[in-house]
Formats: sequence, structure tokens, C-alpha cells
Amino acid sequence: MKGIRIALAQICPVPRDASANAEKIKAYMKDAADGGAALAVFPECSLTGYAPDRAAELALSIGDGPVSDVESAAEKLGIAVCFGFMEKLGDKFYISQELYCGGERTIYRKTHPGSREALYFEAGNEFPVSRGPVDCGMQLCWESHIPEISAEYRKQGAQLLLFPYASGISGERCKENWQVHLPARASDNGCFAAACNLLTKAPENADNCSSLAGSTGSKTSEDLRGGGLAVWDPKGRLIAQYFGTEEMLLTAEIGGELPRERFLKEQQGLAEHDMHTLSYFDLKRGELF
Repeated sequence: MKGIRIALAQICPVPRDASANAEKIKAYMKDAADGGAALAVFPECSLTGYAPDRAAELALSIGDGPVSDVESAAEKLGIAVCFGFMEKLGDKFYISQELYCGGERTIYRKTHPGSREALYFEAGNEFPVSRGPVDCGMQLCWESHIPEISAEYRKQGAQLLLFPYASGISGERCKENWQVHLPARASDNGCFAAACNLLTKAPENADNCSSLAGSTGSKTSEDLRGGGLAVWDPKGRLIAQYFGTEEMLLTAEIGGELPRERFLKEQQGLAEHDMHTLSYFDLKRGELF
């Protein structure tokens, strides 16, 4: 796998102002591009904010101004971008994540909405892999606990698993949670994995996120909650992390020989067998499952 730099952002969306959120995303995208990143990843519902009970009011359709603005900025900056929004499709609503790269749009619609989300959103039925600067699969928030989703992406050739979240738990709780299962999603499938969590305001200050809109850089607020950024390698080893409560960008270098590539060399007699580089996915007896 070729080496690339990826950037993960945690931001606090401006309530009821997708245009302002698009400007914030674009500003962080520019920072990511200026830093040499080929892909910038934003949390679940980063463009609209996460408000299931207000989906009918706040949801966006593909082609709406804020969505197109982010796509156009990615084109100009020469960077791929992954961002989330509550989506209106016909008369239905979805929690969607888009990965846009070079004019190609890949949309993942959350296949397993949570119990509260299911009151407002339909469930998607597809697991599309984005063939961008790196082959990516997307699964949202608590779906990271469903290993079959990651395995389906790996089956399609994914090299990087993206886990955008919109969880209001603290960064420390997020860290405790992620370190249990996300390294396993990476190791079981021989993929890099990256997660980013949305920042939100405490309910009593929910209308004040606009004070954080504008230029990028670290912005702190005692009223912010949520957050969390982390990247793991294909053996489940941590590459980079941040679990503070600030709007910020975390970058990491990924790439190098994947376990599947080593496995193929061994099969072809081009490399000796190495127990430390096993491709667990390729060693499964598929006929049993």
C-alpha cells in the first residue's frame, strides 16, 4: 500500500446553520491540504449537526448548497474529504457519510441506526468502498461494534476503515471504549483504522457553537463535550491519538506492506512464512461462514 497522510478533525457544528458548518469544514480541509494530507475525515453529522428529532428541518439532499460547497472545495484543494450529514432522499431520511474524491462521490447510509435514530431514519442496505487515495470503508458510531461490517469492506479490498462518530460521551470514556474494539477491527482485517468523534455543546449552551465558527486552530470551551481522534495500524497498534475537548486536526502517516500483500508473497514463494505478519482474514475458512 502506498504511503499517504490522513487528517482527522473534531469540530463542533453550528446548530441550524449548515452553511457555517461547510465553511468550518472547508477551513480545516485547507489546513489538512496545506499539511500534505490526501484525505480529511470529519465526524458523523458534521455538516448538519446531530439532531435526529429535527431531521425533517435540518436534513440536506445531495446537491444542496452546503454539500456542493464542500465538494467544490475538495476539488480546488486537490484533497479527498469524508463528511457526514442527515440526508433527505425523496421522502425518507438517512444518517449518511460521504467520501468525495476527484469528482467521485461515495455515499454510505447508516445500515444500523440506533434505537432512537430508528424513529426518524431509514436503514441503508449497502457497504460501498471508496476508491480514493486509499480504498476506504465507512461505518458509523456504534456500528464499530459489528465486526461483520468491517469484514465486508475488507472482502471488497478496503485498506482503511473509517469510523466517524457522533457520541456525546467524554474523551476519556471514548478512549476506554475505542481501545477495546477498534484495534480488533484493524487487526482482524489487516486494515488501517481511523476514528473521529463529533464535539457538541452542553444542552444549556447548545445555541452557542456559532462562537466557535470561523478560522481553524485549537479552540477550547469548558462547555464542549464529546471528541476523540485516533488511528491504528493493521496490527491494531496505535499510531496517533487525541482525546481532549478542543476543535482540532490530527494527522497521521499510513502505508507500507499490508498483511494481505505479505500473504500473497508467501503464496507465490517470494517471502518466507512469518508468524508476526499473518493475514487473519485470508486464513479464514470461508466455507464455514
